[in-house]
Amino acid sequence: MRGGPTDLPRPRWGRAARALASQDGSATASSSSSKLGQDKEACVVNAPASLRCMICLEMVCQDRGGQANLVCGHPACADCAVDYLESLVHAGRVAAEELCCPLPDCRRPFKEPELVQLLRGSSRREQLHEQLLDFQAKRFVPEAGERFVTCPTPSCGKLLIPEEVALACEEVTCPICFQPFCAGCCHAPHAGLSCEEAELQRLDPELRQLLARERWVRCPSCRHLCERESGCNFMTCPSEECRSKTHFCYLCGELLAASDHAAHYEGFEGAVGRMGPFGSVCVNKRSIDTSLPRQPPPPRLTVVVGDTEASIALRITFGAHKSEPPTMYYRVQLQVVGSNESRTLVASVHEPHFDVKPGRRIQKYRTYQATVMPVNVNGAGKPSEPSEPVYLHPREMNVVRGSVRLPPKEKRWQQR
Repeated sequence: MRGGPTDLPRPRWGRAARALASQDGSATASSSSSKLGQDKEACVVNAPASLRCMICLEMVCQDRGGQANLVCGHPACADCAVDYLESLVHAGRVAAEELCCPLPDCRRPFKEPELVQLLRGSSRREQLHEQLLDFQAKRFVPEAGERFVTCPTPSCGKLLIPEEVALACEEVTCPICFQPFCAGCCHAPHAGLSCEEAELQRLDPELRQLLARERWVRCPSCRHLCERESGCNFMTCPSEECRSKTHFCYLCGELLAASDHAAHYEGFEGAVGRMGPFGSVCVNKRSIDTSLPRQPPPPRLTVVVGDTEASIALRITFGAHKSEPPTMYYRVQLQVVGSNESRTLVASVHEPHFDVKPGRRIQKYRTYQATVMPVNVNGAGKPSEPSEPVYLHPREMNVVRGSVRLPPKEKRWQQR
């Protein structure tokens, strides 16, 4: 018995299956025009596996834009390739190594002529090409020896210049608005002044005093203010422009790579024994700072609720304190008033307070005073003045409900 069209193996996917289904009920010569192979735009049913689209897994055909003609030779429908590129663009994956063949064994990056050929011919494709170019422009990373600088004119744009021009703080002219500016700080030209000196002149006097008092530094890349609370001298700028990818030295301000975390502070004369990146010297600043932390203000003791409502804790609240080199930790001395009994505790400088629960270290129903001694890489500084004494008892708790501060509980008996 000779098999008819219905005896052909049915593909599992849509287009070829629908093409075969259109032939199953055909019994007249008028329906023969819909047979596969007679219509130029119909799918090729008996095509070899090499003509299957690697994206949709169906036969490459004209109703999906024909073949994409990729240089790597892997077959793909043109519309499928455009949909694949659209998913990459919408996901922000527009780097050269991400725009590549989807086959794991290939992953060959698309060349620019391939992208131009695929993304043309319709308004949708051309719009997608514009989005791709916009994403690539925003995420463009200059090559070695190049740097982006921003024109000071509002809403103007960025310029790509040689890095030595920016490092030398030379004057450049924007080709769009023809505004001259300094390539080092991206502000108006300042002949005879360094970028730092010109920046200080532009600042408000009160802000200049604040910068000197707080010892804030500027990122050498984006010029944002950075503060070192504690830790080492290897700084990472968290600004929106640098996005934690820019590293620099807190001591000398030089831009560093991630591999310079230790190398910038070791390997030169005078570096031995100076605590590496935690010390006060680097390759460019070798003058040793042996200063100790300055004296902190006295702490404040309060009685607070402990882990449960039935327990209490002694809270030690630290005052504002900064030193250079920075304080690494606090030594807290708790003294029982009226006795020689004392306890020494170690507290972090990152927290505003430190809670001590009654137990082996301290006991309830005693009066305590505290002093704080700061410690940096050079040693311990002068301790603070003693705090006000506090009696460790539940009645000393300050409970705040809403805006009303409840007074301590009174004794249940009164003298008459």
